[in-house]
Amino acid sequence: MALSDFAVFSEWAYSGFQEALDYNIDLFNSASAGAIVLRSKSHVGDFSDEAFWKRIEGLVRRRNVYGSATLAEVNLEMIVDTMVKVAGGTPPVRMDPAWFEWIRRNPEEGGALYGRQLAVDMLADMLNTGIMAFVSASVAEAEVYLDRTADQMTWATFNDGQALFGDRSQAIRVWVMHSTPLFALWGNALANAESLFTFGTVNVKTDPFGRPIIITDAPSLINDDVPVTYYTLGLTPAAIVIDQTDDFTSNVDTDNGSENIKRTVQSEWSFELGLKGYAWDKTNGGKSPNDAALAVSTNWDRIVTSHKDLGGIVIETQ
Repeated sequence: MALSDFAVFSEWAYSGFQEALDYNIDLFNSASAGAIVLRSKSHVGDFSDEAFWKRIEGLVRRRNVYGSATLAEVNLEMIVDTMVKVAGGTPPVRMDPAWFEWIRRNPEEGGALYGRQLAVDMLADMLNTGIMAFVSASVAEAEVYLDRTADQMTWATFNDGQALFGDRSQAIRVWVMHSTPLFALWGNALANAESLFTFGTVNVKTDPFGRPIIITDAPSLINDDVPVTYYTLGLTPAAIVIDQTDDFTSNVDTDNGSENIKRTVQSEWSFELGLKGYAWDKTNGGKSPNDAALAVSTNWDRIVTSHKDLGGIVIETQ
């Protein structure tokens, strides 16, 4: 195998990754009713800040036409929503040139396999990271967290969860849940055969009311305390926003000095993560956070007054 053949492999690795990820991002955004937004958007630096007007509380008052009391002022204010950039990468993946010669296979096949698996794994990682951050921030908010850890999931529990949003319950557009509480529903003779979207370990179905149900055994939906419990999310539009920052880089390294020539490929990328109603705390959370930092509730600062302006609710069940 000539060195020029591996240049073709490297190109195929990138294009295979890009084709699979872009295509399935479009499918996922549509199937999740826009509650979890995956998009390609470049950001400069460690954070992305967006300022918007804060709701003026107590804007309407009752006036006494006979009175002369002095009124307390209220301020017109802006609040800043901050997304944080998260870095990802792969370990070196070894693909010695002699391997392809030995089995007489085209190196492009290995490149396509690497790229497509990376697309699936990247999508799963971004989804799990967004869920992890949302769960951490929401469980700390009593107004949007329903503790039913003594029970299995039922449709009555779904109803109690959406009731946390009161007259804005219709804003909840999609459920995200682990397969374990889903099987508890099916065990009660509730069947759903319509599947909207499948990619890797992520599946999307609908509930009897037409809301999509995203079924994924994401680790972030599991509370490993004893006994184990599960989080189910009811999300509003753009509750979790993930921007793929178009900075994917793949490097091929060839190393001599061993009995066989060693060749590895390593990739890296980043994405930005934002939660509706929360801003990343630059001081406490810091730059380029790891998973432990992203899962700390105090690193996500609530910036909206009403809990109904947050990204949704969390139900915890068996």
